[in-house]
Amino acid sequence: MENSDEDTFKILLATDVHLGYGEANPIRENDSFKSFEEILQIAEKEQVDFVLLGGDLFHETRPSPYCINKCTELIRKYCLGDKPVEIEFLSDPSFNFQNSTVNYEDPNMNVSIPIFSIHGNHDDPTGKRQISAMDLMSSMGLINYFGRWDKVTQVEVNPILLKKGTTRLALYGLSHIRDERLARLFIEKKVIMKTPEDVNEWFNVLILHQNRANRGAKNFIAESFIPEFIDLVMWGHEHDCKIEAVQVADGRAYITQPGSSVATSLAEGEALTKKVGLLQVSGRDFSILPVELRTVRPFIFKHMILDAHEVEGKISHADKAKTIVSAKIEEMIQTARQMGARDDWLPLIRLIVKYQDERQVFNAIRFGQGFANKVANPEDAVKFVSLQKKTRRGNVTMNGEDVEDLEIEQVDRVEDLLAKYFNETNQLKVLSIRGLNEAVKRFIDANDTDAPSYIIENQETYTLEKLIELKPEEDELEGQLERMRAARDPNDFKNLLNNPNRPKPSNNDVEIGSDNSDNEATPVKPYKSSLNESVKRFIDANDVEARLCIMENQETYTLEKLIGLESEEDELEAQLSFTERHEIPASLKICLITQIHLKGLIITLKWEVAMRQLQLSQFRGEDRGAGETA
Repeated sequence: MENSDEDTFKILLATDVHLGYGEANPIRENDSFKSFEEILQIAEKEQVDFVLLGGDLFHETRPSPYCINKCTELIRKYCLGDKPVEIEFLSDPSFNFQNSTVNYEDPNMNVSIPIFSIHGNHDDPTGKRQISAMDLMSSMGLINYFGRWDKVTQVEVNPILLKKGTTRLALYGLSHIRDERLARLFIEKKVIMKTPEDVNEWFNVLILHQNRANRGAKNFIAESFIPEFIDLVMWGHEHDCKIEAVQVADGRAYITQPGSSVATSLAEGEALTKKVGLLQVSGRDFSILPVELRTVRPFIFKHMILDAHEVEGKISHADKAKTIVSAKIEEMIQTARQMGARDDWLPLIRLIVKYQDERQVFNAIRFGQGFANKVANPEDAVKFVSLQKKTRRGNVTMNGEDVEDLEIEQVDRVEDLLAKYFNETNQLKVLSIRGLNEAVKRFIDANDTDAPSYIIENQETYTLEKLIELKPEEDELEGQLERMRAARDPNDFKNLLNNPNRPKPSNNDVEIGSDNSDNEATPVKPYKSSLNESVKRFIDANDVEARLCIMENQETYTLEKLIGLESEEDELEAQLSFTERHEIPASLKICLITQIHLKGLIITLKWEVAMRQLQLSQFRGEDRGAGETA
């Protein structure tokens, strides 16, 4: 693209900086700040007209004073100065910003490189007055914070209109909204983008912070939702760097995904080379030049399979496995050093070890301490994944192709989570997946917070009454439960929930804070049993391995523990290792809480039926002991 500088916008694209990530880690505490400083250095060196950020500038909604101070220092160092800003601001700033002015036109500021940014899911407004760290940066005149929405029932996007020479640029900012909600708003035509009259004479850029990858029904933003007049989409939230623009299949728009500038998880996508983009726009033409970030800590991600024959011999299976894994880790460390990083910069390492024999497994945390001076994350450098897939028919050994995606998936929508989880090894005995789906959809889509509790309580009562009526033998109990569950009409659930006179549920075990509340600071209410409380703490920490551990441990818990009488938390808490906070939707919380409730419910049903049979036996004078029946 060859055009004069007077008519060409030069913009630096970056997203998901996550300032403050790992701040408490003595090794990684400065990683996010170093990368952000490099981004601003690139902007200064390339003499860009402005920096455009796609959300999650901060890792926490309430960043530490140190984090805010460091961010302020860096912006003041690189973005304030005497260099004139050569772009005209044409739109009404009162529609774009809360402080009703763009910072480089503020007579009290001396801005040389403006920063425009939306918020993401990590730095979104919170609390009674809906304030975030982005508001603080805006109030100080350091960032032009735009893309905020006021209503959740309909979203209006007023573009920032800029001009440089003959080129006109429109920025449509849409800060993070829950994906289920935003997808529904798009479907219902309730996302309204205000356009200038001659929209086709503008270069139109949409900036959003949402799921791009398909993570379940309505839990991502489909490319088909992109309005036809949009020329370029800058997609935040996804951490994989895919900055080269690709065209949407059924439209004229292009999508660029800068990805994060710091690894906030040990996912494979985070191991891709981190880059920012230099966007040039002249008239209706554009180009993006990728620029690799040099201050990013090296991250090497690998898979390996421990074959059974590799661990045969006189030494133990675990010791042989340690030797093999250790050699692979050393190889990965050498690969990281060849990436050109400083010698004193310890790399991030993630090795997924897939095994067939339980005897090959060793303590990965203790093993990692042997690399404490060689890697930045010795405690979780190694992760074991079994090649034995549990099914209802037993264990099935998978081959290498089958296990490429064996990493535990994050499922964010209950339709997928319930169907996937309960249809495999944890089939429901009392409740219906269709009933739970309908209840939780009401919870999310209509903010009907009583729906899950009502459905569970209704089906519990019906099932117990029916079992007392039928009086099945104990060995017939589960079969009878399955027949009753399968016989339910799906319309019954809708009719129950649509009943305006339905009673308030009395079940407190599944009392859940609203996921659709406009006040994001409202905490989820604690559950009554100590086991439920432990699960709540796990959910807030997003420890996926702990989730599986909890599910397996529930099978062995007694009735007293499940209904919250005398529970000991030490055994369970010892297995919980808390990781970084991530947003967990209400659907997942409901599913986990429902699992706990169901375990107790099934045992309760068996107990109730046994007691009824005992009473009948005593009434008839039959010699049947309570212990034998129970």
